[in-house]
Amino acid sequence: MELFTITIQNPSDPHLTSLITLLEQELGDLHKHPCGVTLETFEASSVSGVTCVGHLPGFQLQLHGQEVWNRASRALAEYILAAKEEPLIRSLLDKERHLDLEERGKIETYCMQLLNGYEELNHADSRQRRKTKLSRILVKYLEEYTSLNLEGFIRFRLDNYLSELREVVDYAVDEYVLERQYQEFIGLLKYFVFIQDTKIPLAHLVHKGGHEFVLLNERWDPLEPSHVVEGMVVEMIDCDMEMEDMIVSTLINVSPGHIVIHTREKDSQVIKTIQQIFDTRVQVCDYCKDCEAHLSPGWKPQDQVIDVQH
Repeated sequence: MELFTITIQNPSDPHLTSLITLLEQELGDLHKHPCGVTLETFEASSVSGVTCVGHLPGFQLQLHGQEVWNRASRALAEYILAAKEEPLIRSLLDKERHLDLEERGKIETYCMQLLNGYEELNHADSRQRRKTKLSRILVKYLEEYTSLNLEGFIRFRLDNYLSELREVVDYAVDEYVLERQYQEFIGLLKYFVFIQDTKIPLAHLVHKGGHEFVLLNERWDPLEPSHVVEGMVVEMIDCDMEMEDMIVSTLINVSPGHIVIHTREKDSQVIKTIQQIFDTRVQVCDYCKDCEAHLSPGWKPQDQVIDVQH
């Protein structure tokens, strides 16, 4: 008794073996049981595939059919995720003509990271969610039909799944373009800093935590208004300008020959941005005797105290 036949358009598809392996793993004891099922592969001029056959007279559709469909749907869902998802992402990215091949390759990698939940705490949840949704659609199909053309099924029966992939691609492309523009802007600022004359020898940027920064000169005095537009004690609460933009703009305006950043949050984004732009001019201090009074009282670093050159 033929239970279902799965066909693949490409007769030389190397993934056919993995599909059969997944089906064998899922069907497990049913595949080996005398009253179970057998998988039979075939290859024609334009297609290849596998047929699942129930052993008669022991196999009874009403008793065993649902279990076979449930297990087969899980195997097919896993196959789509493992063998078809990345090519689907690639085909969607191929339509982004404004991106070159190298850029599409980078975005493809990022898409797969997003799909597999690498930015989430439980990275397996994202993939499992898609697999469960695919399994539900597949099992409903197998309950009604015995023939499944995999490429056609993906194209015409998985609208929501394909829409999710398109959303991921759109998001990844937008993020990549924004990052590219950001890096180009950083490069422009670095060049501007490089050609600009130094106005003061040293500036201390004290990061008090969160969004609060104070800019001081080499004598630890607040910089005069002649050096800083509207002074520099920045409380970034309900401010239209981004914190990074405000601080970087002020430092460029001051144009110090050397910058010492005193912070307890040296991995924060604004600190990394300043390091990118001002490069070798920057020294990051997470503790010294001079900045102790300006930062958290009683705080001591686990590492050695940094000797800040004034």
